[in-house]
Amino acid sequence: MFKAKLRFLNIQKSKLIPILFILLLLSSVVYANEMSLKFSSKPKGDMIMSMRLIDYSQDSVGKLLVTTGFKRGESYENGYIYLFNYNGEIIWNKEIGNVDSTMSSITDSHPDPAKFYPKDAYGIDFNGNGFKDILLLTESHFYILTEQGMAKTYFKSVPVSEIKWADVFGDGREEALLAGANASMIGYEGGEYIFSTMAIPSKPLSSIASSNLDSDIEREVVTAGANVSVFDYNSSTTPEWTKKYSYNTGIDIKKIIAVNLDNDSDTEIGEEKIEIIALSDRYVYCFHTKEPDTLDLLWLYPIKQGSDIIVSNISGDGDLEVIAAGEKVYVLDNSGGRVWESDLGKPISNVHSSDLNEDGYGEVVAGSSSTYRLNKAYGEIFLLDEYGKLLWESNTNFMTEYVIIKDMDHNGGLDLVLADYSNVISDYENMMGANKADMYFSQAMNSFNNENYRDALVYFKIAREEYKKDKNLTKTLEADGYIEKCELFLNTGSSYDKGLYYFDMAEYQKSILYFEDAKTASLNKKDFDGVLKAEEMITKATKYIEAQNYLNQANDLVLEENFDKAYGIYNNALMIYQTLGDNQKITSIQDSLLKIENYKKALDYFNMGKSYFSSNDYANAKSYFQKASAEFNNLGDVGKVSSCEDYISQCNKLIDSSKSMSSMNDILLYGGILIGFLLLIVLLLFFLLLK
Repeated sequence: MFKAKLRFLNIQKSKLIPILFILLLLSSVVYANEMSLKFSSKPKGDMIMSMRLIDYSQDSVGKLLVTTGFKRGESYENGYIYLFNYNGEIIWNKEIGNVDSTMSSITDSHPDPAKFYPKDAYGIDFNGNGFKDILLLTESHFYILTEQGMAKTYFKSVPVSEIKWADVFGDGREEALLAGANASMIGYEGGEYIFSTMAIPSKPLSSIASSNLDSDIEREVVTAGANVSVFDYNSSTTPEWTKKYSYNTGIDIKKIIAVNLDNDSDTEIGEEKIEIIALSDRYVYCFHTKEPDTLDLLWLYPIKQGSDIIVSNISGDGDLEVIAAGEKVYVLDNSGGRVWESDLGKPISNVHSSDLNEDGYGEVVAGSSSTYRLNKAYGEIFLLDEYGKLLWESNTNFMTEYVIIKDMDHNGGLDLVLADYSNVISDYENMMGANKADMYFSQAMNSFNNENYRDALVYFKIAREEYKKDKNLTKTLEADGYIEKCELFLNTGSSYDKGLYYFDMAEYQKSILYFEDAKTASLNKKDFDGVLKAEEMITKATKYIEAQNYLNQANDLVLEENFDKAYGIYNNALMIYQTLGDNQKITSIQDSLLKIENYKKALDYFNMGKSYFSSNDYANAKSYFQKASAEFNNLGDVGKVSSCEDYISQCNKLIDSSKSMSSMNDILLYGGILIGFLLLIVLLLFFLLLK
């Protein structure tokens, strides 16, 4: 199965931009990618289940708390928990179950029954000693671990949609706040960890937060679900949580935040400092608790497909902006006014923010989930500047929820930590370590790709001069090449040259149009050599289009699992590319043909497994399903791997059941023989007595 990968992307501080160029770049500065790999390591498990920052021992460097799962049927289920330092080195690692001899377990004895597959893990200072305890969630229990990963206690798990933590009672100890079927709390009191229920709502909760709304010692707890509610702690003779405020929006609330948006603590007191920000599918809401016993709606902002919300200082003025994820990325000021919206062409599921390049303005990291494994979302990651302009986007699907932004090694530059399928921890640095020339070049490329050739020409010329100053000959020549292309498209080049450009860009249909124009112009000038050149390129472009059509058709057939027909059509494309001498395409198709053969082999294993399964031969069935699972895993077909694992799990259960039945039959058989033998002895004794 695919595995997960963590990437540390260290963002270095950008060099200053001269005053003369600020207005030129203000609207859409784009930074260059210059990543270099520092290290990589690989934790055990099929996939990463969670990845969170933990301020371990409250030192200045960042450490990562990571859980991974491992599943091969019920009898093989396990999980692992790791703590990594800022260099990606393992500080410690533990297995959650007791079945793996390669590392020690979090405990010698688990509650019965216990499931070891992890869901998430958090660092929380429950007892206020300055060290983070670890709250580990598995499919069956909540474990509280020491800072070395050893279990102190556990509770039976309850359904949870969100966990946050805060020093709710103002005593230096942090409590875990759980939103789910109920509003619950895990705290530490009298030397014991205590699980308690604060409120039982009519519908499950989706989000939870806390803040000191009334300037007393305790913080209030804010919950979101069918409505927004605020609960106050009554520390009288019978301590309890009582509902203080509530607001029904008529739409289920997905996320809730309680925060002071304008940081105006000098002029506001108590509840006037704090705004409650809520998110539904259609709106961002801002509530205030200024009036007694009333939750007032200050403003709302319409959005579409709302999914996530945070606050961050994007504009650099000290006040917090509200950043919402939905159909777009929405950034609002503290009065609910639109700062900007960025449409990235796909729905956004998660948002994160920090000043990545340390220019005093916040960048936004947005994730667009496109696939899920065990309820964990993966998709593209986008990096936007303070104006909503795209700086960088990933070409790999990462986990969109678990994104960490921190100066991991305390070197003055922020790291961007991501996780993907491959289960390898990698540290990349200098993602945005761009100099002034690179910034101009990136802006030029942005204009060029948007076919704004006049602006692109200006920026490429400026970048070229900067590269000359830096004595960077390679980039100077690259800028020269793009300057020629810009001039070509500003009507300083021939139709034939434009056709060649689009041909090289694999835009063959567009290239044919220019080659046709070139052919007509050559005929008019009686330039028959020019006619032959244009016709030759038209033929080549037409063949490429034909081959691509075959490829598209074959790819569709593969998705339909019509492999025999796809194999023949891939060969049609292969013959065309062989006549064109395109070795790259030839190799690609040969790889596709090999994959088809491997896929057919995997399906044969799978079907053999099903056949044995139908015949109740579960041992052989399991063997073939395991072979099929390995082949599908190599091919990257997660769905088929999951189907194989389901069958393997069923086979394990049926084999165990069969062994139990066999044992019972053996008992009956040998018991019958023993009884018969005893009866024979009794008869012999009887005859002897008669004599």
